[in-house]
Amino acid sequence: MKKRVLVITDGLVHPSLRARSDLKRLLLGMDRLECVHSGSIEALKTLPGGGFDALAVYLHRQSVSDLALDALEAFVRGGGGLFALHSASASFKIRDRWFDLLGGRFVAHGRVGPFALRRVTRGIFGGIDAFTLHDELYFHEYDRSNTVHFVADTEKGPEPQVWTRVFGEGRVCYFAPGHRAATIRHPAAGQVLKRGLYWVCRIDEEAGE
Repeated sequence: MKKRVLVITDGLVHPSLRARSDLKRLLLGMDRLECVHSGSIEALKTLPGGGFDALAVYLHRQSVSDLALDALEAFVRGGGGLFALHSASASFKIRDRWFDLLGGRFVAHGRVGPFALRRVTRGIFGGIDAFTLHDELYFHEYDRSNTVHFVADTEKGPEPQVWTRVFGEGRVCYFAPGHRAATIRHPAAGQVLKRGLYWVCRIDEEAGE
């Protein structure tokens, strides 16, 4: 049975129309998912009772209503999945509840340029070797209880770029790159996105992995 995922792509700059299109194409290739797309953050209110297994957010918004955030928090705490990309960590920055859910808050980024993602754990991303992206390198304030899977090595030390965490009974995965649409089309990045989404949807459990 396919897992039902609500996909919200919203914002003026992040993500670009090309990136939204490339993400939709990537999701269409994941035959174990049924995706429902929305361009409104208020679609979060449909999560409880909507038959969804997970939420994927690729957006940049400064505000979210209390009702929408309440619905999201209850959904994940009750066992739903959350997969967030790139500027999701720069959204709702004054809302500590969002930080607690996601496990990180955007602090800064440099110019677009090449950087390598180095895998530091096995687990769900085992077998995906280091790969290089041409993108924004995000720096975060993040919860040290996160399980960090990929880092970018910087002058200040390793900077987490992909992490997972548990929130209540639910699963959360965050993927920091994604300023450029080319990142979504990158084969290794696509594998990380697929495995992260499958993990938050608990497809790994059904496969006995």
